[in-house]
Amino acid sequence: MKIRILTADDWVIWKKIRLEALQNSPENFGSSIEEECNWPDLEFQNGLNKSHVFGAFVEETLVACAGFYVLNFIKMQHRGVIWGMYTCPEYRHQGVASALMEAVIDNARTKVLQLHLTCVTSNLNAVEFYQKKGFKIYGTEPRALKIDNTFFDEHLMVLVLNPS
Repeated sequence: MKIRILTADDWVIWKKIRLEALQNSPENFGSSIEEECNWPDLEFQNGLNKSHVFGAFVEETLVACAGFYVLNFIKMQHRGVIWGMYTCPEYRHQGVASALMEAVIDNARTKVLQLHLTCVTSNLNAVEFYQKKGFKIYGTEPRALKIDNTFFDEHLMVLVLNPS
């Protein structure tokens, strides 16, 4: 397995896995398949320029991804955000997500003092995964997402990289 930051040249493979993620797990993402499947290709290309999107490859196939960016405001530049974490179902429980998250965290340590993410409360596997990586729940946003007539709460999670 190889992990690297995707470049604008990777937009086609990232678009494919991103749309798969939104299709397979709509309740786990703030965006929707209905929105992103209509994006122009340039939107996916620009997305890879605006944020670091890490990809895990098995042979030449992108099997997992996770995004990371640093908040822009001066008073918030000590904070990074992880978003869009997804592993293709056939590669789950094989250490792919763990290796990917460790790569994101290692990269983030050079840029920020703490990492934030949100996780749907009903996704118990993901909550446990993030907690094993050291993330702590510091709040829960009720009704954070709405799909049709169903609401989903999200845990707000933080990993302090530099406690001093």
